[in-house]
Amino acid sequence: MERVDKLGCGELMKQTTRIVGGVPADKGEWPWMAALLRDQTDQYCGGVLITDQHILTACHCVDGFKPEDLTVRLGEYDFSQVSDARRDFGAEAIYMHELYDRRTFKNDIALIKLKTKATFNSDIWPICLPPSNIVLDGQSAFVTGWGTTSYSGQTSDILLEVLLPIWTLADCQMAYTQSIGEQQLCAGYRAGGKDSCQGDSGGPLMYQISTGRWAVVGVVSWGVRCAEKDKPGVYTRASSYTDWIKAKVLA
Repeated sequence: MERVDKLGCGELMKQTTRIVGGVPADKGEWPWMAALLRDQTDQYCGGVLITDQHILTACHCVDGFKPEDLTVRLGEYDFSQVSDARRDFGAEAIYMHELYDRRTFKNDIALIKLKTKATFNSDIWPICLPPSNIVLDGQSAFVTGWGTTSYSGQTSDILLEVLLPIWTLADCQMAYTQSIGEQQLCAGYRAGGKDSCQGDSGGPLMYQISTGRWAVVGVVSWGVRCAEKDKPGVYTRASSYTDWIKAKVLA
């Protein structure tokens, strides 16, 4: 096994291959996955670790929250089990995108700055940001979360993962009467059955780039119910916001 300090963002020490139709992830498989908690115990959204002090999530997950309202948990896998790997962090600041639209969910992206820096290990590790020119049409990407396993159903204690095909922008625009812009992307099966769902919001859509590293290419934003036929999940396209993200990280 490689030592932690030899690795960069988006690299895994463990090599392995809102989630509807998903299967349990392996423990430590997605070490950048973050859980957003209300009242320190109630997981309601996801996020992803991009530096030792910053979580990328959806704007609608933090809209109306003050930093002291939030707890961010890293190293989580199974909420029903006691774990030495999990670490809870308070939030120092919340950065919502200035052009976030609550009605259309455009610019549904936010950053949470942690009060203290995370210590990286095999269970807590940052994911990479994508290249700004990344082309994803026809590719597939993983989404992970502890969200409901059916619409209005039970949440999952164990982190679930599902591999979803990414749609072209034109196909996504045809699927919805709502406006879908270039800063968004869609993923899902035309037949339905697999999707992100309630409680997965803010979590990452993850793609393995050509270097073999994992990058966050989307942030779970919205959809019609969950895993409906011809209604893909809609994600904020992370590559459209890399400059915004970097500016907030340096703020």
